Amino acid sequence: MTNSVPSLFVNEHDRFNAEMRDGVLHKLRRSVWVNDARGYRMLRPQHLRKLAEFESNQSPVISVYLELTPERRRKDAWHIVFKDLVAATLRPIADKRRRDGLASELQRIEGALQAGLPALGRGVAFFSCSSEGLWWKMALSLALPDGIHMGSRPCIRPLARTRDEHDRFVLALLSLDLSRLFISQIGQIDEVFEVRADHATRKAEVVQNEARVLANVTELVVADFEGRHLLLSAAPELHAEFVRHLAKRIRGRLGAEFAVDIHAGPSAVAVAAEPAQRAIEEHEEVATVRRLLDASPKYVAWDVPATLEALQERRVMVLAVDDALRAPGARCHSCNALLPSVLAQCPYCESTIIEAVEDVVELALEAALEQQAALEIVRSSRARQAMAERAPIAALFRW
Repeated sequence: MTNSVPSLFVNEHDRFNAEMRDGVLHKLRRSVWVNDARGYRMLRPQHLRKLAEFESNQSPVISVYLELTPERRRKDAWHIVFKDLVAATLRPIADKRRRDGLASELQRIEGALQAGLPALGRGVAFFSCSSEGLWWKMALSLALPDGIHMGSRPCIRPLARTRDEHDRFVLALLSLDLSRLFISQIGQIDEVFEVRADHATRKAEVVQNEARVLANVTELVVADFEGRHLLLSAAPELHAEFVRHLAKRIRGRLGAEFAVDIHAGPSAVAVAAEPAQRAIEEHEEVATVRRLLDASPKYVAWDVPATLEALQERRVMVLAVDDALRAPGARCHSCNALLPSVLAQCPYCESTIIEAVEDVVELALEAALEQQAALEIVRSSRARQAMAERAPIAALFRW
């Protein structure tokens, strides 16, 4: 545990009320923007929304994505890749002042990586713009493609693959003296709140009151993180009372329990919870794919061309994509329609300015999020096998 984790201290006389709720919310929302000891944070929905709103009218925003697979971490192999990316980015820039400014920003990112990589996760993202005070270091649960992007806005399109509908977990480690709450995606974890208790007695009413406080604090964390599932590692004397005091909508998100020492470090908690998380992820993925397979042909699109057409018509309610799928395609410069290939003329607006894109699937994920469709990024072998009966991408319609 680190001192940066916001906390609440309670005793047998404390009751969860509006004042306590507001205090917890204030600490949670402030902590979203506070870095941990190494300066890396886990990506949260609030971060994405803030990045989407950010714009610089002066110097460009630098967005860097770097894979941190186990192979990349060994003997600092990431460093060679990063230096090659920097060289390829700076080489075409003729303006010396602009090139030096970008080199300075990239040197700062290189220094941060050399000072320490995030302990968990398979990737990292940096968003930097010194003139506007932007400096974010995010640890990612997925290995997203390496790249350096420059523009007036942060490049957040690659992050669409992290927005799976079912992979946002809240983990609650509960005991009478100390309880800890984490947010997690598989392989990535961030401790976000702790509740410490000091009780003169352990009478039933004292335990019931602590369970009520813990249940309410947990609900605030679930709502703030937009958690889809709640997993428990709870002391027996607290378990039943805690569950009883959870709101019905939160009880419906309870998954399999896991066991871990209450004082375990984040890495150990992540390892202990992973089997339960993967079981839930697989169950949800298979259910979504089965829903698509069983749907009437009138309400589902399979494969890239039909799915892109459905997105253009804004009919998509659920978009399911095999996470391994990458496909070249095109985009209309005039109406932004996504197309499976470069055409002489856009079929929607008749524009002749059609640009080729390296991965139209990435753009499809972004379009689905903009239309408030649910995403299912399929990663489990069972769901992939079921989806392979038809195609690696599909959309379920709203109407």
